[in-house]
Amino acid sequence: MAAIDVREVHGPSGLGSFLDAARRAEAGNPRWVEPLHLDYRLAFDPGRSPLVTENEIRTFVAFKDDVPVGRIATIVSPAFLERHGSRTGHFGLLEGVDDPRVFTSLLDTAAATLRRAGLRSMQGPYGVSINHEAGLLIEGFEQPHTVRTNHAPPYYAKHLESAGCRKVMDLLAACCTVDQPRFCSEVAAVTAKASCASRISTQGLSLATWRSGFPRVMKLYNDAWQRNWGSVPVSEAEARMIARLMLPVSKPGWVRLAEWKGEPIAVVAQIPDVNEALAGLHGRLLPQGFATLAWRLHVRGTRRSRIPMIGVAPKWRGTRVGALAVCLLLAEAIEQARRGGVEEIEISWMLETNRAVLNLVGRLQARITRRFRIYERSI
Repeated sequence: MAAIDVREVHGPSGLGSFLDAARRAEAGNPRWVEPLHLDYRLAFDPGRSPLVTENEIRTFVAFKDDVPVGRIATIVSPAFLERHGSRTGHFGLLEGVDDPRVFTSLLDTAAATLRRAGLRSMQGPYGVSINHEAGLLIEGFEQPHTVRTNHAPPYYAKHLESAGCRKVMDLLAACCTVDQPRFCSEVAAVTAKASCASRISTQGLSLATWRSGFPRVMKLYNDAWQRNWGSVPVSEAEARMIARLMLPVSKPGWVRLAEWKGEPIAVVAQIPDVNEALAGLHGRLLPQGFATLAWRLHVRGTRRSRIPMIGVAPKWRGTRVGALAVCLLLAEAIEQARRGGVEEIEISWMLETNRAVLNLVGRLQARITRRFRIYERSI
């Protein structure tokens, strides 16, 4: 039996092996949609990526008979360590063929790397942080692979657990249809009666305001999520990078803020399910991929959308104003999706312990469709 050889990789050739490992691992997963290679090139480019300059990231590929069969990244996040006061590193971008030795070798390599950095435990899998892809799919394998979420075969969880990883938190995805007459009518009725409603204004971004408005969205995101389990603040540089990556595949008006006397108090961001448009492109935009992607997104439209962000500023959490603001934004998001030809909205992800958001999603008669798991392992 061929040995597993794990090597740290760098540069364009290393990135090629890193991408090949994922493609080979997911070859038997009919739901998996290959992410854009361009996103990886930008994320790992030291000259353009704040993810690289603000974190210590190392990438490894497992080879068998000199063929890439698995991959993993280790991430040391100073922002996470400072906020949570723990000695925990992260592992992410994990992929592997169905061979327990591949996963054990990759995780052992990650553990040794983080241990040498002075850390005592590791959590994952993530993309590069909890603000990107988070958690390993453990339920809902038959569901579509929605944009910026994990999709992996069932054996991944088995091999992680065999290698000493244990659950630390589950993240949930829920789906609802755009036919929500009861919820929308309830919001309209409360708005008509509530004296505070007239002082709540809502607005979406636009092409003209994207550059100036997106930082306001991310500032509110950081404020709203600062006390959440595992949260990591998004830096100004990372926010600019996210804005650049999102704009070509987003509908700016679907990113909406609610304000109280000019103060941002709530946010709901919705994006088309870009993975529908990426199907069959194999992660490539050339020679015709970009035109195909643009047509599918902005002309044909997608059947599904995703809401990755529902947040209320801490100051307004638990208040009538904050509750009404987020309900107004959700009702607007549903109407925008309906007008855009969307049939189903995925709201993801949500902490399994976040009862407030789960109750809100319950009012939409949404069903839990997928479950993602964050694992932890002592190192």
